[in-house]
Amino acid sequence: MKVRWTDHAKERLARRFMGAYRKGEFYKPGPEIIARSSMPADPRRVCNPEIVITVGLPGSGKSTFVKPLVALGYQRVNRDLAGGSTAKLNSAIYQEVRRLYAEGHRSFVLDNTYGTAEQRAAVIALGKDLGLPVRVLWLQTTLEQAQLFVSRREVQKYGKVLRAHEYKQQPYKADPNCFPPGVQFSYRKNFEPPTLAEGFTSIEKVDVKTTWGAEYTGKALFLDLDGTLRVTPNEEDCPWPRNVREVRAIAPNITGGLLRQKQAEGYKLFAVSNQSGVSRDPSDPKYVSEATVQACIEATEAQLGVKFDGALYAIDRGGPPQSYWRKPCPGMGVTFIERHKLNPAECVMVGDLQSDATFAARCGFRFSWARDFFA
Repeated sequence: MKVRWTDHAKERLARRFMGAYRKGEFYKPGPEIIARSSMPADPRRVCNPEIVITVGLPGSGKSTFVKPLVALGYQRVNRDLAGGSTAKLNSAIYQEVRRLYAEGHRSFVLDNTYGTAEQRAAVIALGKDLGLPVRVLWLQTTLEQAQLFVSRREVQKYGKVLRAHEYKQQPYKADPNCFPPGVQFSYRKNFEPPTLAEGFTSIEKVDVKTTWGAEYTGKALFLDLDGTLRVTPNEEDCPWPRNVREVRAIAPNITGGLLRQKQAEGYKLFAVSNQSGVSRDPSDPKYVSEATVQACIEATEAQLGVKFDGALYAIDRGGPPQSYWRKPCPGMGVTFIERHKLNPAECVMVGDLQSDATFAARCGFRFSWARDFFA
């Protein structure tokens, strides 16, 4: 995720913030005064003596948004680096702030999640001890955006979206930026919105936009398989083919013809499918091996008369997501976006289930129901 803002925009926001700061608007009693912007506040070209904390989902882009403050000279202190608990005043993270304070520093930014009042109480107490005001940058990142950001970070750092079991393996286990979706769900469940009554001098809501670089120019069709491109004789008992003999393309002449037309128009074709049969016990009637899944994809291509530019499938079972692979999580979409430098706004997802539509929304794709697309 990239955050881009011009010097003019920064100066305009600085004037607005400094005007309010000088007039004491952030210190008035009564109703909460919560500013809102689409970028982190840059209220000066010099550091103010203060502690700035971020509030937001794990993976919400906090480190990106504090970079302007660090560039101004703020001391960044992060629990992942310093250690300790954000809820305990004697924790290592706050000892590090005290150490820097003793060296003469007076401007700090703590880019942690700070999702509960208990966690934030410790930093408020620290500010009182040091005689420093504490303000909040509250990132308005949605859960869907955060899933996209974490998936993209994994692909950019490790070349892949992690499978569920890999979060317990090194080097991923030791990487604080690698965590399964359950961490975000837990944060959202326990989240307590920050209030001025806690002792903050200001709370600024920061809108977060998903942006892509200029190199992301490709366009593609993302295609669900079962129920979209093919049916199986045992659809009610098992919604995926268990061998190549069960593969039946839907209206192969019409479907294949339209897909070839889209390829001629410059679209890449990517198959993205949930294939949880792989994760079942081999004795289960719905079990299917990965080799069979791949063979069925090739059989689907042969019946349609097309060659996919790529095909990915998620083996995770249904229920609470254990990784970002299974639709509607965006992992498979992000993988192809990064590999092929796709522009999500130029991509279309075609599917037959609500999970396909939600997957498209989380990736930033347009969506079309299969029955309409191939009509």
